[in-house]
Formats: sequence, C-alpha cells, structure tokens
Amino acid sequence: MARPVEIDIIKHIPLEELNQISNEYESGRSHARTEKIRQRIIFVRMRYKGYSVEEAASIINVTFKTGYNIQKIWNKGGIAALEPQFGGGRTSKLTDDQKKDIMDILSTNPMSTRDVRLCIKERYGIDYSEKQVHIILKKMGMHHAKPYPQDQRRPNNAEEVLKKGSKMFWMP
Repeated sequence: MARPVEIDIIKHIPLEELNQISNEYESGRSHARTEKIRQRIIFVRMRYKGYSVEEAASIINVTFKTGYNIQKIWNKGGIAALEPQFGGGRTSKLTDDQKKDIMDILSTNPMSTRDVRLCIKERYGIDYSEKQVHIILKKMGMHHAKPYPQDQRRPNNAEEVLKKGSKMFWMP
C-alpha cells in the first residue's frame, strides 16, 4: 500500500504573524467558530515548524485526512480561508411583517404555543410543529410562563398590605 505524498505547506505569512493571530484567537471568547479557527491555525503552525501532516493532525485530534483538507484550504486561501463555511440554515417561512403581526396579537392576547401554532396555520397557511413555534417565539424575545390559578382567599389589596408591613392576618 502506497503512502500518500506529503504536500508542502505554502507560507502565506511569517510564523511570527501566525503566532500573533493564534494568540488573538486564544484570548477571545471561546465558541464553536473561533475554536475551529484556532484549531486550524495550530495545525498550520505545526506544519510551519516541520511536523508532518499526520503528526500535526494527531496533535489537534483530527484524522490525517482532515489535516490534509485543512492544509489544502490554507494553501488555496491563507488565513481568510480557515474561517468555517457554515451555511446559516434555512430562511424562515414567516416574513418579518407576519412575525410583527404575531407579536402584536400576543401582546394583547397571551396564548399557548399550541394556540400560536394554530393561529399561524389559520392566518398564513404555514404549518409548523409546536417545537418550531416555541423556537420562533424565543427568537422573537417571547418567554413562556406557567399559568398559576389565583387563590380565592387572597385579599384584593394584598400588595398594599405587604408594602405597609402591617400585621394584618386573614383567615380563609
């Protein structure tokens, strides 16, 4: 079985500049996108220092095939190409005007997720699952609350009584 040919890394920028960029990513917030870029920069730094693709890939815990892919990306486009190319997902079936309309409806008439789902289906003909409606409402800044029944024994002026700090007792 033939061993793959080692492809040389193109040195788009000096190692010192690459180290500086790597430090900037390490000091920043850690989330999936920056972590992936940081991992790729570390791989490129290892290749600059003379490590083989397999060695550099094992250091960052990826397969050697992924290592070759990172190197190919680097050789084609340099530091800018290391940015992950996530698609961003599907666009919403609801337009911004329709979402605003739903917000107006919910501000005057609170309803459950199930009711919002049915409202969207009746008004706009768009059929979402309850889970997706919940996700949409959260993105719109809405919060759900569990409805609690009001205690019929509670006095009408309970807030005033509490604010005054009086020792008024009431019996059910």
